[in-house]
This record gives sequence, structure tokens and C-alpha cells, in this order.
Amino acid sequence: MVRSVVPPLAFLLPMIGAAGVIPLTAKAPRLRKIALAMICLLEIAVAVSFIPGVLSGTEYETHLVQLTPKIWMYLHVDAMGALFGLTASVLWLLALVYSFGYMEGEHRLTRYYVFFMLALSWTMGVAYAGNLLTFLIFYEMFSILTYPLIVHEETPEAMAAGTKYIIYILIGGSLVLLAIVFTFFLAGEQTLAAQGGLLAISMGKGKLTAVFWCFVVGFGVKAALVPLHGWVPDAHPAAPAPFSAVLSGVMVAAGSFGIMRVVFNVFGVALLRELDVMRWLTYIAAFTVVFAALLAVSQDNLKRRLAYSTISQMGYVALGVGLLGQEAVTGALVHIANHAFMKGALFLCAGLLIKRAGIHRVSEIDGLAQKMPITAAAFLVATLAMIGTPPLSGFVSKWFLGLGMLDVGQPAYLAVLLGGALLAAVYLMPIVYAAYFRPPSAAVLAIPERKGAEAPASMLGPLVAAVLITVLLGIASSLPGMPLSLARLAAAIAFK
Repeated sequence: MVRSVVPPLAFLLPMIGAAGVIPLTAKAPRLRKIALAMICLLEIAVAVSFIPGVLSGTEYETHLVQLTPKIWMYLHVDAMGALFGLTASVLWLLALVYSFGYMEGEHRLTRYYVFFMLALSWTMGVAYAGNLLTFLIFYEMFSILTYPLIVHEETPEAMAAGTKYIIYILIGGSLVLLAIVFTFFLAGEQTLAAQGGLLAISMGKGKLTAVFWCFVVGFGVKAALVPLHGWVPDAHPAAPAPFSAVLSGVMVAAGSFGIMRVVFNVFGVALLRELDVMRWLTYIAAFTVVFAALLAVSQDNLKRRLAYSTISQMGYVALGVGLLGQEAVTGALVHIANHAFMKGALFLCAGLLIKRAGIHRVSEIDGLAQKMPITAAAFLVATLAMIGTPPLSGFVSKWFLGLGMLDVGQPAYLAVLLGGALLAAVYLMPIVYAAYFRPPSAAVLAIPERKGAEAPASMLGPLVAAVLITVLLGIASSLPGMPLSLARLAAAIAFK
């Protein structure tokens, strides 16, 4: 463990952008864009700086504020946190640059960018939180700060989606708080740095089971586990497309990340096996994978279809954790990173359709490749990755999840893994087919011709980057410093 002043920078840099840079550059939009992009680049540099040390066995820690005589608010960077922090910071940069083109001419841009940067700040706090109370503070703040971004367009649909979101999130947060209080009562501490967990079977099986389910249901709301998923299909279509990419790739994954912290840092593998509660989590996760994918098939609104896809994909993460096998957990962890860029690319494609053609529905996409070939190609690559086509990143996740299922003697779950992949093909490949092989729809024919690129570089650039990252995370997954190396290390530590 190394005391370091670097972890707080991950939280402070976006705060500086929100509180200082954005107000001071209100009348200089070009300067604002450059300054915010530089802050996000520095944020990535901070996240990357932890990786060599973490891979060599070093963990970083910074105490911030003493909240009570026994509890500090502090940051702690381990392999699991480093993976989530790196994923969030890179995807946020892509979404920020994309926002420069997508949000051009929109109302209340200062408000949008302020909350966009504040949400990044508190998300990085979630990644690097050192104990449960610190985690809850950051988790609740970024959840609340997401609300103005969901309702940004201020349409009746957006306001209704925001109301549903905040109700779900506050109920989930209350359950997490209740679980944290009971954990502190039982264990006398709440650090997330402890190996093997904080709790023991001697504390009472009934009490521990109740605490476990308070945590899982509380975090399961954000992780969109069925039947706690109700806010997701409404929030994604309502939010601006760049934030939809972040909402799907990072925000929903934060709930899964919270469940992982509880499983491995609060309870520990050995205790959970004694409690025999994880099989119920696997049942819920498997149902989430299939049920949400089936609902996605019937959605004509493209962003709503992608939202149900996100619910299904997060089911894979919970399934990998619930199996309590090292390979399965490796697959679950790396899927957080891989899914962020696959789904991010799909939502960025949806944003281009909305901005360039006013297309919101799958039924309007016929012939899209003729007018928007780069967008169509990006959607194709991201779709193949979502299905799990080798050598793309989605295949890496599913490979390790499949190995984990066999490793723990649960081959029946391979049917869920393959069924989810098949259903992903069912709800995504018809869009690709329509874009390439059907005559142009009236909406596509109405797309105005542009000289040069089909969209501004600020929108096409992040989309292409997300697709290239999706390819890179597949073909170069085994290189040191890639998400897979961090996922393997985090899983190995969890099962020591």
C-alpha cells in the first residue's frame, strides 16, 4: 500500500472544469471545448498512471476527510478500481468530444457541460472509493447529478423518465445505506481494501443474508437487474445521445461494480459459499440476460432497443459474479470495459441518425449505408462485437464467461450465454441488413447531402475511435495493461 496524492486528482480535475473552466468560458465556446478536452485527457493520464503499479502489486491510498472518530473518507486504487476508472475516463472523453458536435446549437449548454463534468468527477470517486461510506457518498452524488442530464431536453417524455429514474435511484440508495449501517454494526469497519471480506458466519446467517440482499437489491437498481430495470428503457431515449453512451457504458455498470465490491470486499468468496445465496443471484442474472433481450427484439425505437440490450448485457456481468469462479469473474470484469465501448459506439451511431436525419426508429433505417456509410459500418462492427464474434472484444468476454461456467461445473449456463448472443443477433442484425440491403426509406432519402464527410469530425471521430477500441480490446486483449490483465489480477486477488 502506497500513500499517494494522485488519486484525488481523478476527482478534482473534472470539478475544476465544472466549477471554473465552464463558467469562465461561457462566451468563448472554442476555448471551452479545448479546456474540457484537456481536462479529460489529463483524467485518462491519471487513470493510466495507476496501471503499471497495480499490475506489479502496488495499491494506492489517500485519506481525505475524517467523517467520524472511526470512519475516514478515503480513496484506494486496486486492480478492480483501476479497470473501472480507466474505462470511465476514456469513454467520457469520447462522449465529450461527440457532444461538441451533437449539442451544437442546443439550449442550456453551460448546464449540460457542468453536470457532464460533475458526473465524471463523482464516477471516478466510485471507482477509487476506499470504504463503503465513501463509495455511497460518491455513488449517490453521481446518481443525483445524472438527473439533469437525463431531463436535459425538457420534453414531457424526458421529465417523466427523470422522475422515474430518481425514484428508483433513491430507493436503491436507501437500501445500500441500510446495508452499510448493518455492516458497520456487525464488523466494526467498512474498508474495501480488506482481502477475504469483513464479515464472518459467526455474525449470524440470517443477519448476513438480509444484509447481502439489501446490497444486491440496492445496487441492482442501478445495475438494471430484472425486475429492477424499469428506469433504463425510458432514461436512454430521453437523454442526449452522448450521455446515453455514458449512461449505458459506465452508469449502469456502476451498479454491477458495486455488487462486485460487496461480493469480494465485504462478504468474501468463502462466506458467500457458506451462505448459499449466490445461486439465487445467478438465477436473476440469467433471467435478466434472456428476458431483456427478448424485449429488445420488439422495440422500434432504436435507443430503447439499445437500452434493453444494455440490461441484457449487464446480466452477463452479474451472472459471472454469481458463479463464484475465477475465470467467470474475469469475464464479468472485462465485460464491463468491453461493453462500454461496444454499446457506446451503438449509441453514438444512434445520435448521428437523430442529428443528421431525424431518425429515431429502426423501421426508418432502410438503405442507410447509401447516405451514411461510415455510420453503417461502425454499427456493423459494434453489432458483431455485441454478438460475440471473434476476434472482437465481445468474444473475449463471452469466452472467459464460458470457461468460468465449465470451471465451476455449471455447463447449463452455456445455454444462457449462447441464447443471449443469438438474441443479440436477432435484435441487431436486422438493422444491419436493412441499412445495407433494403431500398432507402423516405427518411433516408430526405437526408441532406453533405460535401465531404457525412457528419462533423467531432461526431465521427469519437464513433470511429470507439469502434477501433472495440477491435483493439479483442485482438490485443492479452497485452499487459489492457483491461483483461487488470480483470485477471482483480479476480486472482478475490479468490486468494
